[in-house]
Amino acid sequence: MATDNHQIKVSSNHRRLTLADGLFACAITISVLLWGYTRLWQAESGVTMPVKLADEAERELYLTPGGIYTAADIMTNGNMTASERFVGFRAVHDFSPQPGDQLCPITRTKANQDCAWVIAGRRYTFCCPPCIDEFLELAKNRPESVLPPQGYTK
Repeated sequence: MATDNHQIKVSSNHRRLTLADGLFACAITISVLLWGYTRLWQAESGVTMPVKLADEAERELYLTPGGIYTAADIMTNGNMTASERFVGFRAVHDFSPQPGDQLCPITRTKANQDCAWVIAGRRYTFCCPPCIDEFLELAKNRPESVLPPQGYTK
């Protein structure tokens, strides 16, 4: 086929895009946009997700009483760290909690009822295990700043 002295070759290696290809591309695009929106929201709102502690520091934090974190709490939590207890836990952060929802004491996002830890004999819920690390440090080093669990409700 020739047009204006240019030749266009049609290759038989091209395949026709299907509806499934288009839907997959849309799903990827939406995922990327949501990821970007979440990061933008975190940056604008000041919410940052804590980073997991190193193993030795984590064991020291979880298996040593201090502040309002007691030996009884350690026993109740199974004598283990949050990362040991929540192996394979997949956190889903809900940045739009509704009135009455329990909030993660660290991020103030909606807490996940499956991600709980006992501190001072009370059950606290968190959005993810690294938030337990940070809250436990607070409970041990600045216990006066820890509210009762119902104090973390929207």
